[in-house]
Amino acid sequence: MEKYDKQTLDNHYQDLIPRNGFLFKFIKKDNDFIHTFVEGDFITNSITPTAMVIGKKLTDFLPMEQANRKRRFYEIAWHGETVNYEGEVGDIHYVASLNPLMVDGEVKEVIGTAIDITDKKRNENKIRELEKLAVVGELAAGIAHEIRNPLTSIIGFTQIIGESIDDATIHEYLVIMMRELDRINSIVNEFMFIAKPDETMKVSTIHINELIIHVIKFMEPQSNLKGIRIIFESQAEAITAICDHNLLKQVLINLIQNSIEATDENGEEIKITLERVSADQYAIHIRDKGTGMTSDRLQRLFEPFYTTKEKGTGLGLMICRRIIDLHQGTIELKSVLGAGTEAAIRLPIKIESCE
Repeated sequence: MEKYDKQTLDNHYQDLIPRNGFLFKFIKKDNDFIHTFVEGDFITNSITPTAMVIGKKLTDFLPMEQANRKRRFYEIAWHGETVNYEGEVGDIHYVASLNPLMVDGEVKEVIGTAIDITDKKRNENKIRELEKLAVVGELAAGIAHEIRNPLTSIIGFTQIIGESIDDATIHEYLVIMMRELDRINSIVNEFMFIAKPDETMKVSTIHINELIIHVIKFMEPQSNLKGIRIIFESQAEAITAICDHNLLKQVLINLIQNSIEATDENGEEIKITLERVSADQYAIHIRDKGTGMTSDRLQRLFEPFYTTKEKGTGLGLMICRRIIDLHQGTIELKSVLGAGTEAAIRLPIKIESCE
C-alpha cells in the first residue's frame, strides 16, 4: 500500500484538496476497498481521525448501513464511472465526488473529493420548518378567530349559571365544564401564539436564577405527587438577561412537565442546571431519568401536531422552539430509550434587536 504525507504529496493533489473539505483515495484489494490517503480540514475537524481511515475498510470505521451504501458508490467508481453522492460523518454532512484514475483502460485507484455542506443542510431544514410553521400559522389564525368569540360567550354564560344555581350536582357539572373550557381556551391561545408570535413577546431584564426557582416551586406539587425531586444547580453567579419572562417560563414549565410525565413514581430526580457558557450566552439543562425515547421519535418531537400523549395537542414543543427562536437561542433534545432525556437551551444574555 502506498504511503502519503504532506511532504511527499505532489502539488497536483494538494491543489485538489477543497477548502472546508477533504481529499481521499482508495483501491480495491481482496474484494474490499482500502483507503490509501485522506487529507483536509474536514476530516481533521470530524469525529473520524485520519488514522482510523488510512489502510482501513469501510466497515472498520463506519456503521454497517453507511458502509454498505458507500460501498455501492465505490463499486461503481471502480468500474470506471464518476460518482457523486451525499454522506455524513457524525453530525457533519458532505457531498462527495469519486473519480477513477485509469491506466491502460484499467482503474488503478479512485480519487475522491468531499465538501462540507452541513450549513446548507441546516438551512434547508430551517426553511422546511418555516414553511411548516407558515402553514400551521395560517390554520391557527383561522381556527383561533372562529373559536375565540363563541368560546368567550360560553365561558361567560357558564360562569353566570354557576353563580345562580344552588344544586350541588349541577354545580359539579359546571365545574367540569369550566375546566374543559379553560383547556380549550389554552389551546386557542397556543394557536394565537403560532399565528402571531412576535405580537405576544414583551422583553425586559430578568434574573434567570430567580425565574427557574419560581418555576420549580410552581411545578413541585405535580412532582411531589409522583415522589420526584426537582434539583436546581447553578454553576454561575446570578445571571441577568433580557427575555420575555412569561414566554421563557412557559418553555421551562413545558419541559419540566414532560420530564415529570416521563419519570416513574420511584423517587427519581429531575436535575436543572444553569451555567454561563460565555460572556454573552447562558445555558439551561433539564435532565431526567425517565423512559427516554427512540431516535425516530426524537427527530419528530418538534413537528406540529405530533404527540404521543393521550390528551396532547402536539404543539407544546413546537411552541417551545418558536419561543427560543424568538429569543435568538437554540434548544436541543437528547434521549436514550430507557435511560432518560436531556433538554439543552442556550440563550443570549442580550437579544440583538433590543437596546
